[in-house]
Amino acid sequence: MTDAHNHLQQLPHPSQALAEAQSKGITRMLVNGTSEEDWPAVAELYHNHPQVLPSFGLHPWNVPTRSHKWLATLRQFLNEHSTAALGECGLDRWKKPFDLPDQLSCLQAQIDLARELQRPLTIHCLQAWGPLLELLQSQSSLPPFLLHAYSGSTEMVAPFAQLGAYFSFSGYFLHEHKTSVRETYRHIPLDRLLLESDAPAMLPPSTHQTFPSNQNHPGNLAAFLPALAKIRPLEQAALLTQIESNFENFHNLKPQR
Repeated sequence: MTDAHNHLQQLPHPSQALAEAQSKGITRMLVNGTSEEDWPAVAELYHNHPQVLPSFGLHPWNVPTRSHKWLATLRQFLNEHSTAALGECGLDRWKKPFDLPDQLSCLQAQIDLARELQRPLTIHCLQAWGPLLELLQSQSSLPPFLLHAYSGSTEMVAPFAQLGAYFSFSGYFLHEHKTSVRETYRHIPLDRLLLESDAPAMLPPSTHQTFPSNQNHPGNLAAFLPALAKIRPLEQAALLTQIESNFENFHNLKPQR
């Protein structure tokens, strides 16, 4: 199984968590950096662990604290890691205060860089789906992009999919109060569906924690697949085969190392 989105570098013992996840069948994960401060940690995990696929980006929460050289540094990390994706980047009007024009400027710069370097893009969005769709529709072309932990409306699935979006399901959506989000995942094109933990964030309900804790664990992904198979519905084996194929199409995987 592939974890399409997590932040392994933020866990207290990432190497241990990686080994524990692998024991549950998670053999590959896309580990997302969110700022200049943690990009080196993601790079170190990549160099030390063959299961790690690196991704470097500026998260909208970290836009206000970026340095003047953030984009040049991001380009450097991407150039030094030919298999790296770009992300996590995006828009967020949930965490306050926010400066949406500044976020839009930083996101546009990262879209341009991903397009130039031909890298897949991971996008975060909370309470800014309209501005995000408008920005993406304004582009002359787009790299493959993932709307991680998609929580937008069912009505917006089709226009995002027409632009080439992939959508990753998070175990957090298995909480009782996320019924409407689970319903949305019945409408996502099967060939655009991915699975993510977002560890250590987005803790799933205790019934879907392979590794019980107050922090999410990438190994919990093993407990999400059966639930998603009921939502679709599909046999687990067929769903997993499809999801793995989708990830390889999204990431356009090159020969490793």
